[in-house]
Amino acid sequence: MPLFKIQCWLFILLAGATIASHTWITQYEQNGSELLTSHWQYKAFGNNRVDLTSTGFTLLSNNATTITSIYQNIPEVMPGTILLLSANVKCNDVVAGEKPWNQARLLLLQVDEEKERWDLSTVIVSLTGTHDWKNYQGIFTVSPETPNIRIIAQLSQATGLLQVNNIKLYPVRETRMFTMTRNITLSAWGVFFLLLTGSCLFNSKHSIFSRLLLVCAFISIIAGTTLPEDAKNQVSDEVKAHIHTQSESLKATILWDLSKIWHFCSFLLLGLIISVMMAQEPLSRVIFIVFSLSAGTELAQLYIEGRTPLVADFFIDAAGGIIGIILINIFYIKHNSDKPFY
Repeated sequence: MPLFKIQCWLFILLAGATIASHTWITQYEQNGSELLTSHWQYKAFGNNRVDLTSTGFTLLSNNATTITSIYQNIPEVMPGTILLLSANVKCNDVVAGEKPWNQARLLLLQVDEEKERWDLSTVIVSLTGTHDWKNYQGIFTVSPETPNIRIIAQLSQATGLLQVNNIKLYPVRETRMFTMTRNITLSAWGVFFLLLTGSCLFNSKHSIFSRLLLVCAFISIIAGTTLPEDAKNQVSDEVKAHIHTQSESLKATILWDLSKIWHFCSFLLLGLIISVMMAQEPLSRVIFIVFSLSAGTELAQLYIEGRTPLVADFFIDAAGGIIGIILINIFYIKHNSDKPFY
């Protein structure tokens, strides 16, 4: 069977297995007792109110200039503990305020000895308008910096009705089946990506420089994919800070997420290089490599901590690769040549 067909079948099998396993295999299991009690504290001003029931609570706000909230402080939790917060939530006629956080929200917040650490918060759900009952869940890892936890439900300078029932908070751990499946899945995708790289590297004779560029493009793409969310954000923030200190004009020109720009450029380079190195191959095979790598790196993020596969990211990556392919083909057409130029 030709290598191209093998790659196609491998991609289909891997994509299907990744989606199916992530859908059917339970990721977490409870690893401790319930942390929430019935001792809630709340703040309501004027005609706003908070009603407690045996199964949950209701927040009502008629004043968009105030914050109506209910919260519970959780005793010190061991750093590194993974917590799962789950609740059934419903809202009616919630009108948002001016700020993005002026909505009906349920969140988990870390608190140090001096202040609330909003930079270490996890928003479980943020709603506006009217939504019927739905269960929402969020996973949160306790930071070594702030082992104190606060659960908050609020209408923050927003009006409307927020209802929360069956709210639970307890420590969890990954199931053995999920851990094993994750390791197998990521290893399988790694082998597939190596197969794609190898099919380009050894397709025909090319200079060391062109091979090196191809390897750099692949490494850049895989590194950007496998970075955990915290590490990715840290790198992005450091780059932004450096740019801001170097040039105000450059700061004003950067309108998008740097990680998306990085991936677009990496796929653009990939499209350029493989179009040159596989100039004698059918165009469909070159496009397949771009699309399979774009889709594969997104699907692999189902098993990477803190990362979420996004359709928008797939299109950004694929667009970069396709533009690279188009640019090379335009070059060939203008020079009336079907041979690589290096």
